[in-house]
Amino acid sequence: MRDQDVTTPTTPEQMTFVDESATPPAGPADVAEPTPEELQAAELSRAAREAVRQPADPRIDRQLARMGLADDEDPAQNGPRTAARAVRAEDVDRIEEELAASRATLAVVERRVNLVTWVVTLEGVAVAILALLLLLR
Repeated sequence: MRDQDVTTPTTPEQMTFVDESATPPAGPADVAEPTPEELQAAELSRAAREAVRQPADPRIDRQLARMGLADDEDPAQNGPRTAARAVRAEDVDRIEEELAASRATLAVVERRVNLVTWVVTLEGVAVAILALLLLLR
């Protein structure tokens, strides 16, 4: 729906940086076809000029404010930035209990991983010593 509000011409204006009072090119053979980059730059320039000339659209201002790209003129008018939500004490307690249980489980897993790491390291050292004894025999 918002895309329908904006009208763009089918062919963009071409950007020129030469003096317009200069003599025009001799003929069509002297005019080079614009590249896609030049066409895109011309379209962006045209859109920027059009946006500057148009009056401010409150929908764009609200969207930019939602994206965090514009300063709020009157913060009291727009309300608080984050919607405050009522949190029950039971929910907080339940979440804290789940967090404590998760931390305890994580500590157990960490101890097991450390134990396995030490066992594998000691086995590697034992294998290296046995291999060395086998070679020296």
